[in-house]
Amino acid sequence: MAFPIIGNKGICYQPFPPGYDPSTANHTWIFFGSDIAYAPMRPLWGGAWENAKKQMFPGRSDLLTVQQMGVNLIRLYDWEPRNNHQNFLDDCLRFGFSVLAPVSNYFLLEGYPKRLQHIPNLIKSFSNAEGTDYHRAITGIIIGNEPRVSGYTVDQCIQFTKDWVAIERSQFGSYRKLQIGHPVDFNQYGGRYPCWGFWDPLVGALNGDDISQRLFLAPQTYNEAEYLFQNAEGSGTGYVDLTWNLYHKPILFTEIGLGRDKPKHVSVVRGQLQGCINYNKQYADRLPAFCFFQFADKVWKQGTPEGMFGAHSHTNDFLTTVQYSAGDFTHWDVTEPNPDQMTVDRLERTDLFGAVSDTYNGR
Repeated sequence: MAFPIIGNKGICYQPFPPGYDPSTANHTWIFFGSDIAYAPMRPLWGGAWENAKKQMFPGRSDLLTVQQMGVNLIRLYDWEPRNNHQNFLDDCLRFGFSVLAPVSNYFLLEGYPKRLQHIPNLIKSFSNAEGTDYHRAITGIIIGNEPRVSGYTVDQCIQFTKDWVAIERSQFGSYRKLQIGHPVDFNQYGGRYPCWGFWDPLVGALNGDDISQRLFLAPQTYNEAEYLFQNAEGSGTGYVDLTWNLYHKPILFTEIGLGRDKPKHVSVVRGQLQGCINYNKQYADRLPAFCFFQFADKVWKQGTPEGMFGAHSHTNDFLTTVQYSAGDFTHWDVTEPNPDQMTVDRLERTDLFGAVSDTYNGR
């Protein structure tokens, strides 16, 4: 059966501007939930935006830049189901992007005990405006991000996925059966190769007919192409083939890249992405897609190795400062900040921009 992820040349998208920090985001309205894909965030990914007070602000138009880079798949990280995401999803469809819709770590941690209430709300938030199916831009669902780092367990992933499929079947029977993955950091988890120790129990437990055909493996790697496609740890076989031969599940790199603080980072990234493209042409069923990490540096990690993975970096040149009020939001969990605003900075290309754009555009 063909793997129905539409789009293979992906990018990870979460380019919050200065002022964002995950440790303080939930004390604001605009950054609450670290959700970059809802309507008030349009000044980042879209064109001009008008607030509830009829004030107009220019937009940074990230999605246009993403399109020019040759990307056709966008991977997101956090998603607040109470927010309105229709404009973002509609714009993605207009630009020709598919979206990997995320279930935030929150739902596997603090929100896990109430998952039976959260899951229907998440499914509704992934839906089209009519509420009759998943939005056409959404091509897959990814649950959580990096369990070893974030603190949730494989058992929680298993149960959450089973509950998702059961609720989908009972309450949303007409919806498409989207592919489901669980992004895992490139650690062994006690297995022979990275991620295997996590996947052994996951794949074994999700072996029922309703789930097994929908499951893809979602490793996140910074290893070179040789390791991934030719010779993993002296085995004489690439990691992708080793993993396919064991699990016979499609592999989608939900992160692949290398920090700019590392030697030869440009050539390594070119090799990674070209290796993925070449392998995909031969074995699209084994490696249907891959997502470069990332569109722009983590603004709250600037100057650190973790803040140097982007095809863009942040500047002190500001496009606009967007002003918000209660009328711009569907809900709020904290007292109204005064003022609540977002300063939109202009981005500048790093040397990884060319590595991604050239490779994705076939240059």
